[in-house]
Amino acid sequence: MRGGGPSTPVLLLLTWLFGASACLLLYLGSKLTFLLDDWEFLLYRHGVDADSVLDPHGEHIVALPVLIYKALMATVGMGSALPYRVVSVGLFLLGAALLFVYLRRRVGDWPALAATAVVLFLGSAWEDLLWAFQMTYFGSVAAGIGALLALEREDRRGEAVACALLVVSILFSSLGLSFAIGVAVYVLLGGERRRRLYVFLVPLAVYGLWWLGWGHTAESSLSFHNVARTPLYVLDGLASSVGSATGLGNFRLSVHDPLFWSRPLAVVLVFLSAWRLYRLPRVPRWFWVALAVGGSFWILAGFNQMPGREAGSSRYQYLGVVFGFMLAAEVLRPELERGLRIGRAALAAIAVLVVFSVASNLDQLHTAYKGTYHPISQLEKAGLGSLDIAEATVEPGFVLSEDVVDTGFVNVDAGSYFAARDAYGSPAYSAAEIAASPEFVRYAADKVLFGALGIEEETLRGAALARQVPTASCETVPSDGTASPLLRVPPGGIAIRAGGAPIERLEVSRFSTGSAPVLVAGIGAGEAGRLAIPRDDAGEPWKLRLITSAPALACPLDAGGGG
Repeated sequence: MRGGGPSTPVLLLLTWLFGASACLLLYLGSKLTFLLDDWEFLLYRHGVDADSVLDPHGEHIVALPVLIYKALMATVGMGSALPYRVVSVGLFLLGAALLFVYLRRRVGDWPALAATAVVLFLGSAWEDLLWAFQMTYFGSVAAGIGALLALEREDRRGEAVACALLVVSILFSSLGLSFAIGVAVYVLLGGERRRRLYVFLVPLAVYGLWWLGWGHTAESSLSFHNVARTPLYVLDGLASSVGSATGLGNFRLSVHDPLFWSRPLAVVLVFLSAWRLYRLPRVPRWFWVALAVGGSFWILAGFNQMPGREAGSSRYQYLGVVFGFMLAAEVLRPELERGLRIGRAALAAIAVLVVFSVASNLDQLHTAYKGTYHPISQLEKAGLGSLDIAEATVEPGFVLSEDVVDTGFVNVDAGSYFAARDAYGSPAYSAAEIAASPEFVRYAADKVLFGALGIEEETLRGAALARQVPTASCETVPSDGTASPLLRVPPGGIAIRAGGAPIERLEVSRFSTGSAPVLVAGIGAGEAGRLAIPRDDAGEPWKLRLITSAPALACPLDAGGGG
């Protein structure tokens, strides 16, 4: 819409906003580690052959993200997730810059700046902004918008560049298909269609070849039920995007339905847009392009909806807001091109809305960081650190599952982790860092250690009782009527002999100083149990409390686990 570059005030504000967004996201990212799908790329895609690069992830092609991860592992290792976030944030900022250019050509400097500011601090999309793996979306969006901008050149060079960028968009994720569909609409509604068909047919052919070779094995949730529910899914997606863009999504009027207010608002906006377009002599071609891009994304997402992929999920807010701003620009563009000017009062109102949206979204980002990804990262680092401590004993197939480490965001097996750690380093906590962590982290670390070391309580009777519980080396453990004092477990383990009352249970901890993370079955009156502790790489002793109403005997085992 406008020739030349943005005005100086807009350029200065834009530069400051980009810098602030980058600093914020990298600062928060520096406190986090790898999450969920990161581990597949880091541990389970070995080598750089066709299968490791082109095997689907979910239903997506992720060839370029896999190559980026492999390049980073080969150069900076996996001791820190920050370099991976640098790449992700860079692609996010690139996409935001290209979105600004796209919007500015249609609605001018200030509205484009306002929309870009919202995207740069879109805290409702915290899953995308705080997770390096979401470079899959960021790369697809940046290349996809770049392809649309290249087409606006209306020349052969622009068409060739658009074709190449569409291939890049598809190789980042299957989201690139939506941009290819948008370009197909642009070509088919324009002139010289036959000459331009290759612009979208080549990228679609690349995707088709991938699907025939690898993609057909991908998981899919496509069903008649999902297809029937897709119209409501699309409405919910639009509603959640409106809530995210305005910042009102942080204010829920209904606990049971977070979209209670935003659905009617979304419907009103759709009708207002339709009325504005109805009054035009002809609906602009670029409106159909933007509608095809955003609409195809939501429809395809609806076909594959499943738990964790709800329309209001944080991971979809970035895409929904970007596509929503693109559509809004195409709706407003004809009016602005006819000379409609945005007055100071309107600009002031837009500024107030942007400030409110950014403030609300930053609050969501901070809440999600403090309440979700940061504690999850602490649990992951402690869980991996516990594997390091127990390396000499832990079975290779031992898995850091959610019931073990209190988070499902890691779920890696010890053997694969050790292999990658030896080659590329590790983001794990040391024993000292685990000991200095919050209580919930130390609690989970104890659970991991207990399982990784294979500690079990063995009941002793008869000859084994006499042989492994030598009374000469035992000490009497008093009881206050309900529990014993906290005992330090000697290296190698301990044998416990119940007195006149049964021991209801044994509470075992190591780093934890609160409630015991491990509860071991009790011991009958007059019986004994043996708790062998393999040696490991941590100096912190295990601690034990007996839940019993009578004194008992505690007998140290030697380091080899014998009596």
